[in-house]
Amino acid sequence: MEMVGKIAVGLALGATLVSGGLGPALAKTPTPTAEEFSLDSRLKQTRSQSYRYAMLAGYSAAELGDYHTALINFRRALTFRPGDRYATAGVRNMQTYIAQERAEAAKQAEIAQRQANLAAAVEASDWACAAASVDRLVVLVPPTSADRARLIAYRGELAGFIQARANLEQWSTVCPGGQV
Repeated sequence: MEMVGKIAVGLALGATLVSGGLGPALAKTPTPTAEEFSLDSRLKQTRSQSYRYAMLAGYSAAELGDYHTALINFRRALTFRPGDRYATAGVRNMQTYIAQERAEAAKQAEIAQRQANLAAAVEASDWACAAASVDRLVVLVPPTSADRARLIAYRGELAGFIQARANLEQWSTVCPGGQV
């Protein structure tokens, strides 16, 4: 009896569709052709492969220390999978590494500039400038560095010159702007 009820409902639904009840609504839904379905499938596969290649290129570049190339590839991966957590993390990490590299380069440039100031100050017997240059270099050089220990010892020697007030007429002539 239950089977007969299901058949009756199916026949009633079929009659409704044929008579135009739901037919126009269902007729408006296009069904993709085999060619369209195949193209859509290939596009998805190509996007997936492109994402994978971009991520692999990003990881390889990061491993080699080429953070700019890695950043470009992680951003490219995000175009294929917007919001992807791995690509987003890669972008964030590369931006952090690049910022660290820039900060280190700025630090090294300041160390070189301070060393040049120190050499000029010592040559001119400008002990105040030499002491100021050494004080700043001590802060810039890593705490475990042998250079830092030498700088601290040298600062003691400079303090002796300053206390002896040797060459008073030469003070603060070398440091930029008379800075000490």
